[in-house]
Amino acid sequence: MGINNGQVTGTTKIVDHGPASDRFNFVVLAEGFRQDELPLFETYTNQLINFLFSSPPFNDLRCAFNIYRINVASDETGADDPAACGGTGTTVATYFDASFCNANIRRLLVVNSQTAINLLNSEVPEWHQALVIVNSTVWGGSGGQVGVTSIATGWETIALHEMGHSAFGLVDEYPYWSGCGIDTTRDMYPGIEPGVPNATTDSNRDTIKWGALILASTPMPTTSNPDCSQCDSQANPQPPGTVGAFEGGYYYHCGIYRPAYSCMMKDLQDFCGVCQERIRSTLAPFLEECYAPQFESRHWIICFFLTLIFAIIIVILAIPALFSSSIRCYIKGLIFRIRNCKKGNTDECVRVL
Repeated sequence: MGINNGQVTGTTKIVDHGPASDRFNFVVLAEGFRQDELPLFETYTNQLINFLFSSPPFNDLRCAFNIYRINVASDETGADDPAACGGTGTTVATYFDASFCNANIRRLLVVNSQTAINLLNSEVPEWHQALVIVNSTVWGGSGGQVGVTSIATGWETIALHEMGHSAFGLVDEYPYWSGCGIDTTRDMYPGIEPGVPNATTDSNRDTIKWGALILASTPMPTTSNPDCSQCDSQANPQPPGTVGAFEGGYYYHCGIYRPAYSCMMKDLQDFCGVCQERIRSTLAPFLEECYAPQFESRHWIICFFLTLIFAIIIVILAIPALFSSSIRCYIKGLIFRIRNCKKGNTDECVRVL
């Protein structure tokens, strides 16, 4: 099944924070939605955006994003669900040929990524990250150059998890491949230091790659797995959010450490401090140096007096501004307030020059 089993019905820019050349362009695509089901896809896309921008650290980074939606109508609903992995055995005709049961793991849901990339290059040439939402309530997803998620309960966390892989180079922090109690060849990590931001073989406080985020009071390693034939089941011995070296991750029980007890890349909780740092550094080039302040509209009389006050402040800060970009930004904000006092501003992503 493939592109002969559906059609592209339109592309919409639904979050616009500037030219595509200046922003991180995130594209959401429909898979397994019939024409009459596309309004449902649009609803799911809006849910994803709301979840994304309410989740740390994206709640502080929304101005870096443009978001596009590509409506693709498939001939049939859902995704292939092979019986070999305990699925229903269903085969459906969809545009991106979505299927569960890849690598003999039912939850591993993939699409024809080349088909998706060809469409992305045609519709949004400057895209950076894409996510295909598959119209199936079976739990599943995957990363790669194009992320994939189903619409199972809690699917928004799948989307962010897969985005962590595809957009930010983060690896899975869970200590298994097929599952705890299932794997028999995942006892000890056999490789060299991985070149990824959120997994390490190094538990030395002085040399670990995320050492700057570890408090002096945090023990190293922070946890050790007492039985390397199993996933470590001990409770978190540290306050939530603590960054350290927690044994078990990157698909292995022992010999590899993750930055935190919980994380979006392990158990679909908030991104840990190390992952957030990676996300922020990746998106930093897509943020402006200075944004306009948000404020309510004012009566012209109040604006008159505020203008006098702001003008005095600007004069006082003129010399210090020569040596400080933050002061220059503050002055730009005051000038913006003067110019827009009667109108106000509710948009946190307005750039000031």
